[in-house]
Amino acid sequence: MWTPDPETIITAEQKAADAAAQARLEQFANLEPDQFWAALRFFGRRDQRDYEGELRAWVAALEPAAPEGEQTQAYLDALAFWSTVSAKVDRAKYFERDHPMIEGARQALGITEQQLDDMWMWALA
Repeated sequence: MWTPDPETIITAEQKAADAAAQARLEQFANLEPDQFWAALRFFGRRDQRDYEGELRAWVAALEPAAPEGEQTQAYLDALAFWSTVSAKVDRAKYFERDHPMIEGARQALGITEQQLDDMWMWALA
């Protein structure tokens, strides 16, 4: 008798989660770099802040100092994280609303989720 592989079964919960993720992606579509940077600049100036500068300073602060002697796994992990974030900021083809880098940047800028959502929707308009 044939038994289905439990790894390939899609549950109702998984279907619901996938549908919710798809709906969120449709609401908060990916931003092109010019849309992302325009929103950051507009809202930063509107709020009398320099969000772009603050974001770049956050990314620069993530770069770990090179250790003297042997490189530890913690250093390599921090270096990998900084490399990924800095590359995303500098060279992204698009920005995803729910990407961990965006959430980290939101926290670093000290803005609420609603403020970020408003920026995102403004950029999409």
